[in-house]
Amino acid sequence: QLFNFEWKNIVNASSAKWLDNNKNHCKNVDCKAINYGGALYLQISNEAEITLRDIVFRQCESQNEGGAFWCSVNNGAKLTIAGSWSFQDCKTLSDSGYGGALYASVYGENSQLIFMESVTFERCSGQTGGALYLIAYSGGNTTINGQWNFTNCSSSTSGGSIYLETNNGTVNFNQYQQILIENCTCDDCGGGIYCSVSNNGQIYMNNMKLSNCSSQRSGGGIYASINGGGQLILDKSCELYQCESYGNGGGIYIIIDPTTQCSFIIKDASIHECISITNNSLYYPESGFGGGLFLGGEGDYSPSNKLIDLRGMKIYNNSADKYGQSLFIVMRQVVEFCKYGILGEYVKGNYSDTYSDEQELIGIPMDLSTFNSSSPQTIEQQQQPLELWWRILGILKNAQVILNVSNPDGKLTFHIVGQRMIPGYLNVKIFELRDQILQNINQVQKEMNNKDNKNILKSLKRTQSLITLKHQTGNHQQISISSNSRIEKNLRNYDNEIIYPPEDGSSNPIQINGEIESEQTASFGMNDGSWLNYKQKLYSIVISNDRNIYTGKDGLSIEDNENAAVPLEVIIEEEEEEDVDDESEIDDPQKEDDPQKEDDPQKEDDPQKEVDPEKEEEQEEQEKKEKGLTVGIIVGIAVGALVIVAAIIIIIIVKKQCEIRWISNDSA
Repeated sequence: QLFNFEWKNIVNASSAKWLDNNKNHCKNVDCKAINYGGALYLQISNEAEITLRDIVFRQCESQNEGGAFWCSVNNGAKLTIAGSWSFQDCKTLSDSGYGGALYASVYGENSQLIFMESVTFERCSGQTGGALYLIAYSGGNTTINGQWNFTNCSSSTSGGSIYLETNNGTVNFNQYQQILIENCTCDDCGGGIYCSVSNNGQIYMNNMKLSNCSSQRSGGGIYASINGGGQLILDKSCELYQCESYGNGGGIYIIIDPTTQCSFIIKDASIHECISITNNSLYYPESGFGGGLFLGGEGDYSPSNKLIDLRGMKIYNNSADKYGQSLFIVMRQVVEFCKYGILGEYVKGNYSDTYSDEQELIGIPMDLSTFNSSSPQTIEQQQQPLELWWRILGILKNAQVILNVSNPDGKLTFHIVGQRMIPGYLNVKIFELRDQILQNINQVQKEMNNKDNKNILKSLKRTQSLITLKHQTGNHQQISISSNSRIEKNLRNYDNEIIYPPEDGSSNPIQINGEIESEQTASFGMNDGSWLNYKQKLYSIVISNDRNIYTGKDGLSIEDNENAAVPLEVIIEEEEEEDVDDESEIDDPQKEDDPQKEDDPQKEDDPQKEVDPEKEEEQEEQEKKEKGLTVGIIVGIAVGALVIVAAIIIIIIVKKQCEIRWISNDSA
C-alpha cells in the first residue's frame, strides 16, 4: 500500500482523517497524541506488508512513545520506509517518553522493518532516545539502507539521538551510505547512541560518523551494554570525532559480560580527538578514564575465544583527565588479553610500540564492579600501560657477519643466534663499539701468513664454508636490500649506528628459524657494505621486536648493563686468483689435450714467459723482507714511543725527588 496525505493540527492521530490526497508528500504539522504517536500510529502483523513513502513531521509530540510516529511490526509482517522522510522539532513529554520522533518495535521471526532511503532528524528530544527508539526482539530484524542524519537531538536519560535494544533480534546499519550523528547530547549515558544488546542480539554499525556528541556521564559518542551472548560490531569506516563525556569513555563506553559469550569487535573504526572529563559530582572511578574507549568487563574472559577484538581500531589525539588517553580496560584477565596473539595485536589497534606514548593504552586487572568501588590509591597503584604486558624483549647470544675482502663494498651476510625473536617484527641495531687499535699491524701480518701458510688459509676457507652452510640449512632464505640513497638514509640513524630493516618497507623482514622460547637463528643481507670499517672499528649488535627497546645478552638493554651488547664477529672470505687458475687448468681436459698449445714454438721460445724457479723464490724472499721491514718499522715506532714516555716519567720522578730534598733542606 502507498500513502500520500497531509495532517495538520491533529490532537489525536488515531482519529485523524485524510485531508489531501493530491500532495506528493505527506505532511504532519503540530500533531499531538496523549499516549503514542503524535501524528501516526501503525501496528501490523500476520505477514502483512506495508510501504510508506515521503513523509514529513514537524513539531509533533506525544506524552509517552513516538513523538511523531509509533509503529509495531509483528509475527512475520514487513514495513518498508521509502523515499525521503523528515522529522523536525518532534518530542515526547513524560518522564517515560521513548523516541522523541520515532518509536519502532519489531517482534517475531521474519518480522522486518526496512528503511530504504534518506531520513533526517533535527532538534528532536525525548527521555530515552532523543530522536529514535528502536527495539528488535525474538527474531525481529531491522535494516537501515539509506542515508540518515541526526542533528542537535537530545535526551534526558539514554541516547541523545538513538536508543537501540536487541533481545534475540538484529539491527543492521548498512555500509552503502553514511549515518551522520552530530551535536547530539544526553544528560546521562550515550551522547549519540545508547545500545542494549542481550540474549544473542546483534547490532552491526557500518559507516557511522558521530561528531561533537556529549554526555554528562559515560559514553560521549556510544554507550553499549552487552550481555547474554550479545554482539556489537563496528565496521566500514565508522568514526567518532570530538566526542566528550563527563564520565568514562569520551568516544565509546562498553560494559560486557564475557562469561556469557558476548562479543565486541572493532573491524574498522576511527576514534580521534575525543575526551573523558572528570566529573566531581561522581565517585573517582566513574569519570576521567578512557578518552577514546573505556572497556569494562564483568566476570572471567578467555582471550582464545577472540570475542573481544580491537584490531581495527584507529586512535588519534584523544585525551583523558585521569588514565588511558585513548583506551582504558578494566578486566580480570587484561594481562592475558594483552599477551594473546603477537605483541598485543587484539588490543592495540594502530598503536605503535615505537612511537606511541605508553599512556595511550592503560589497563587494570580487576572486574568492573570492583573498579567502581576502588579507592583512588588502589587504582593508581594497579593501573599500568598495556604495552608492558605484551612486550617481548629479545635475547641475543652471538652474531657474525661474512665479508668478502676482494669486494669490500659488496654484500654483507649476517647470522645471529638468540631467543624470543618474533618473525616480521625483529629489528637489528649495529653500532661502533670502539677502535681497532692494532688492526693495521695484524692485517699486514695476516697477508704475510697467507703467502707462507697456504695450507692454513685453505683450512680456514673450509671452516668458513662450513659456518656459512650451517646457517643456511632448513630452507633458510637470506634477505638483501636494494642499494640506493633513500634506503641508506632510512638505515642510518647517525654515522655510527645502523638499524635494519629500514622503516619504509623497502626490504623484506629478517628471516627467523625456530620457536620463540627456544634457540633461534636469523639471517639477513645488506648489499652495501662500505660502512663496515672492520680494520679500524669493533662493532656490537642488539635486537628489538618493537624498534624501541633494544636488548642483547640475557634480554638486557645497554641502559641496564653496559656489557649487554653482543660483539659482532667479522669473518673474512678471500679468493686467490692463482689457486683458482691452477685448479681450473687441472680440471679442464680441453686445455690438457689442446695440440695447438703444446706445439706452439713461439710460446716455448719466449724467454719472458718462461718461469724461473730460482727467481720466483728470490722474489718471494724479497717480498717477505719488505713486509717484515714494514712490520719492524711499525713495531719500532711503537716501542720508541713507549721509551719516550718512560723517559718522561723518569724525569718527572727525579724532579719531584729533588724538590722534596730541597724543601727538606730548607726546613732544616
